[in-house]
Amino acid sequence: MDTIWDNISTALELPPETSERWLGKLRSQYAQSNRHYHTEGELIRRKVPHLTGASICFQLATLFQYYHFESDKDCVARNCEAIGEFFAEAQLDNKTLEANVKRLLGDLQTDAGDLSEDDVQFFQDLDLLVLGTPAEEYKQYTQQLRNECPAEDVSSYDKMRLKLLRTLSGIPCIYLSKGFSDQFESIARTNIEQEINDLQSK
Repeated sequence: MDTIWDNISTALELPPETSERWLGKLRSQYAQSNRHYHTEGELIRRKVPHLTGASICFQLATLFQYYHFESDKDCVARNCEAIGEFFAEAQLDNKTLEANVKRLLGDLQTDAGDLSEDDVQFFQDLDLLVLGTPAEEYKQYTQQLRNECPAEDVSSYDKMRLKLLRTLSGIPCIYLSKGFSDQFESIARTNIEQEINDLQSK
């Protein structure tokens, strides 16, 4: 996270105290006890290598995508509010950048600005990277996800997860960007089919 945040701070010319305060906030959010996969050490770590040379828009959106996280709730609105608070506190007068970040975070009411369809697809693929990891790593990821679900909701979680996996399995392309597709598509499909089999056997 440090490298990405340094890039953001430099590009946006953030005052040191503002930069340090928001890095602290990000770290605190991603270190919450209810998180097992959606952490700096798991989720963010996997994405950082693919953000080298990426725009500040992508880097900001990546760090704020799961700023607020609850396994059973949609936190898009809250995360868009967080990025708004950051822009306000940092006194950043860049409406296009703010709108683009919010659009990537899932605010479909916000104008896409100068984002292209390729940009949106890249960001979506970035979030699906973990599906294409080696089998043992993928299995650890699925357990971490399950651990984020309240114990009383595990049965419901398994059903919803199975439904999601079947949907992914049935679409022509999991990854829409050629680079991600070439590298991860076949591995992701193998992992998904195995997880489907595991869930069906429970």
